[in-house]
Amino acid sequence: MDPLILNNSIERIKPLISKEEAEVVDTKVNNLKKSHGFAVSEYCFDKFIKSEMNLQSSGLRGVGRVTDHPPRFGGYYRRNINYLYRDEIFELEKLFKELLYIGYFTHVLLYEEVLRPAELEDKYKLYQMWIMYILGFDNNSFSEGIGNLGKASGKSVDKLKEKLYKFGFPKTLLEEDVLDRILRFYGIAGFTLRRREMGIKL
Repeated sequence: MDPLILNNSIERIKPLISKEEAEVVDTKVNNLKKSHGFAVSEYCFDKFIKSEMNLQSSGLRGVGRVTDHPPRFGGYYRRNINYLYRDEIFELEKLFKELLYIGYFTHVLLYEEVLRPAELEDKYKLYQMWIMYILGFDNNSFSEGIGNLGKASGKSVDKLKEKLYKFGFPKTLLEEDVLDRILRFYGIAGFTLRRREMGIKL
């Protein structure tokens, strides 16, 4: 995986970690790297991001949702994205991935006392199992987790929105509200992937 995305994602979470726990952060990350090198999660996130940027499919529903709330980014902002160059789209995709990994590492660093090996190591199967239940855990049980996701991803969300403003969208308050909902969803999606990877029922 891109070392910059890895480092940025972890740095966003560090302010939420107590001084006592801060000493084990690097150990946790290094152990996680040794266990699988992120190849499986990278596959899932890359495939998910491509689906989010999909302009061709009709409608607004994205993978992992039974409704169009939150809508697929590429469906909702179809007209805006049509005016972007390929390198500009690539910039957005990297920022989306950072949000996904913030969710992923929020689970690793805040909710795993001991790292467990991945139980789902088949990337194709994990992707299918993940998107089936991408919002399928009890939000009430993880209200603290959702709150921490919001805190950890704040700076990355602002950075992504700043980039979008430069590209000319969102244009209205409604569009900005929808964008906020879409971006919150990515953190939850990353959080959920880690749980599915470990074989935790959602």
